[in-house]
Amino acid sequence: MKKNIIIIASVLLVAACLSIGGVLFFKQQKKEQQADKAEKQSLIVKKEKEAVKQENLQKKEAQVEASKSKPIDKNQKTAYLTIDDGPTKYLKQIVEALKKENVKATFFFVGNNINDEYKADIKQALQDGNSVGMHSMSHDANKLYKQGQFIPEMEQESKLLSDIVGKKVGLIRAPYGSTYLNNDQVQKAKADKFRLLDWNIDSNDWKHKGKPQDTVSFVSQELGGFHKISPVILVHETKDTLDAIPALVKAIRAKGFVLEPYFEDNDFHLNFKKDPDL
Repeated sequence: MKKNIIIIASVLLVAACLSIGGVLFFKQQKKEQQADKAEKQSLIVKKEKEAVKQENLQKKEAQVEASKSKPIDKNQKTAYLTIDDGPTKYLKQIVEALKKENVKATFFFVGNNINDEYKADIKQALQDGNSVGMHSMSHDANKLYKQGQFIPEMEQESKLLSDIVGKKVGLIRAPYGSTYLNNDQVQKAKADKFRLLDWNIDSNDWKHKGKPQDTVSFVSQELGGFHKISPVILVHETKDTLDAIPALVKAIRAKGFVLEPYFEDNDFHLNFKKDPDL
């Protein structure tokens, strides 16, 4: 009897040990599986981060490449389409319309118009190969010229735009033209390494409000007088300009011109001051 009790106790003890061992084994196995899963998840996250980093790097490189002036064929007739007074709600659509026509333009933004909702559109414009520049913070002639705020406003907007696009922006256009700049402002603009671009075709789109085809016809007629110098066409960031783009591009091409964006390192200078260093 005593022997049987010892045998039963031994069996129960062995069973208990096996049970505890089994529990510990499965716990360890589960722990190892969880650790393996966590490691795999960590690798996935790491790869995703690396992919995003690489994508951002490629985008930045593309932006830098797009912002460089391409050598212009001397036999090529080049025109520049410049679009003032944005950003507006039409910016995104205008950028898309230009891309559809396989052309690029130059946008001059008013600093006070730039808010968070337009920052992505500004980046996209640059990424698509267009150029961007400053058109002052206020577009207020009294502040800019009578109160002497032209340079401070351009410097303020340069920082604002540069922070958005990730590179220094030095291209400027004076509201109402550089005619109103005094000598001190011209010298300071050059000291700040700003490149100023005026225009030689005013589309008068404000006169043709609601009639984009009239703007196209006017520009087409003006282009007929350009044989030696590149035309720099002034339009504004409006619904009319958006609607005019297909016909405007067609008219410019029909005159034998290729549309290019204007960057600050362009060899072609155009300003009302006739200053080759401005």
